[in-house]
Amino acid sequence: MAKKSAKKQAAPAASDRQAKIQAAAKANAPGPNKILIGTVVALVAIIAVVAGVIIADQSNRSTDGASSSNSVPASAEGMGKGFVANEGVTIVEGAPTLEIYEDFRCPHCHNAYAIFNDTVTELAEAGKIQLVYHFKTVIDSNSGGDASLKAASSAMCAADAGKFDEYHNAIFSGIVNAGGQQPSWGKDFFSAKAEEVGITGAELETFETCVNGGTYDAYIRSTEQQSIRDGVNGTPVYKLNGTTLDLGAVNSPAALLAAVEAATGA
Repeated sequence: MAKKSAKKQAAPAASDRQAKIQAAAKANAPGPNKILIGTVVALVAIIAVVAGVIIADQSNRSTDGASSSNSVPASAEGMGKGFVANEGVTIVEGAPTLEIYEDFRCPHCHNAYAIFNDTVTELAEAGKIQLVYHFKTVIDSNSGGDASLKAASSAMCAADAGKFDEYHNAIFSGIVNAGGQQPSWGKDFFSAKAEEVGITGAELETFETCVNGGTYDAYIRSTEQQSIRDGVNGTPVYKLNGTTLDLGAVNSPAALLAAVEAATGA
């Protein structure tokens, strides 16, 4: 009877030992690495923050006219296309197209303007030529800055106010009359020239928003890029019906008139 009683008491002890072994096994069993989990959580948070910053930056760029505008002037057919200066004029049948490639900061362009502008203006107003400008930024590329770009872009803003010819002439004639002295290019200069040609009040505010927001910057860049693809790498270049004039030979108003007459109806 004593031996039977000892066996009955040993069973609970063995059961307790087994429970302790199982508990220890659970305690030592592999589980989630808390350090690794913490690192992953931190990385996910960082990625979320960075993604938010990128999205916000892209959102800001999409609403910033200076970086996202693809506006094309009303008198141009599209990006890379020239600006038609006398679009509202009835063109004489057979009249040639005169294309002028120029940079607002180019000294040789100022010289060409001084020689040819009066003749070009008369021909354009009479419809004896279709006058097309291609704006380049050669000086920006060679000397730095963005004044050539901004000047041409501002001229497109003046065109929106119906004052392209006046504005273009005010800048070029001002430089010619100053003996070739370049102005202090910038927003204040552009606004002053706009006022000089009669862009005032609400129109001036619109002009300044257009200039300061870079509304036509992309368009001007596109005309520069297209002209390079077309083989025009310098300024000034004058083309009649696609043929480049030799400005060494065509070097006077009379010579330009003769060239236009020869190209008319051709």
